[in-house]
This record gives sequence, C-alpha cells and structure tokens, in this order.
Amino acid sequence: MSRKPSLLATAIKTAEPPAAEPAAPALFDTPTEPKRSARGQQSAGTYVPPSRANKSAKTHHLPPAYWETLEELSFRTRDDKGKRVTQERLVAEALNLLFAKYNFPVVREDGE
Repeated sequence: MSRKPSLLATAIKTAEPPAAEPAAPALFDTPTEPKRSARGQQSAGTYVPPSRANKSAKTHHLPPAYWETLEELSFRTRDDKGKRVTQERLVAEALNLLFAKYNFPVVREDGE
C-alpha cells in the first residue's frame, strides 16, 4: 500500500522561494529599513470579523477580582431586548464615565 504525500511537506516545498543568484554589490552599501505597515492595518489575506473592524485591543493587568466582577456584571445585565450586555460594551461605558469625570469628550459609537 502506498502512502499519501504529506501535506506539510508539499506546503513547505511550495512556500520556499527559488534560490536567486547573489546580486552585484552596490556602489554604496546603504542599509534599507523594512517597510512597516501602518498600525491597525491587516495584511491582505487576514480576515477581520465585522465586529472587530476599526477597533484595537488593549491588555490591562488587574487583580482577578476586577475580571470576575466584570464577568458577573456582564452575565447578569440585560439590554432592552433582553440580550446579555457584552463585556466590551460595559468597559466602553465605564471609560466614557471616566472621561466625563475628568472633563474629556466621551466617545459615541455609531448606531447606539
């Protein structure tokens, strides 16, 4: 019985670029910096769910009690339609209250 070809080996073979001849040395050896994409832009083949489009993620290290309370609040809180309020909406509401407290403009999301 013959073995099926390995998908990993096939993928590695197709991903390897062909070996190119070394280029002639330049007159001036000036290192070029790699071009970096702008912050928040995705590469061409990356899928972004519509709920995360034009948004960025931040990580905050807080004691577990904060996260447990946020989870409990999200679980017990319902909107006008009876659906659970997401943690993201609760954090956004809390940040707007913080902005208002320190006289910064609040952020309004479209459609809310």
